[in-house]
Amino acid sequence: MLVVEDDHRICSLLTDALEDAGIEPRCVSSDREAYEALRSGERFGCMIVDVNLGTGTTGYDVARFARVLDPQLAVIYVSGQTSEKSFKAFGVPGSLFLPKPFLPAELLERVRILTGDIDTA
Repeated sequence: MLVVEDDHRICSLLTDALEDAGIEPRCVSSDREAYEALRSGERFGCMIVDVNLGTGTTGYDVARFARVLDPQLAVIYVSGQTSEKSFKAFGVPGSLFLPKPFLPAELLERVRILTGDIDTA
């Protein structure tokens, strides 16, 4: 699973929650690192991406790029500043949105909804 989150504390919390559920996350902290990870050929079953990545492109841009490479990639957007309305306008089809702050169980439930299984790479 690829996690794209520019806040290192949140990335650490997400990593811990995912590892506790048996998922091996790869966390990157910028759009540039996300693009590199996606181009690497590594297969990701799901991507959790913050909408606001500081400088550079948005999480929406990263997800659109990811879907060009893998049209079936499950995408979960997280944000403390973006609205559900914005997500509906800019999110990739079939993705889900989770507003910050959220509980680890809420994130894991969305992973289950999109992947059908919590044991995803």
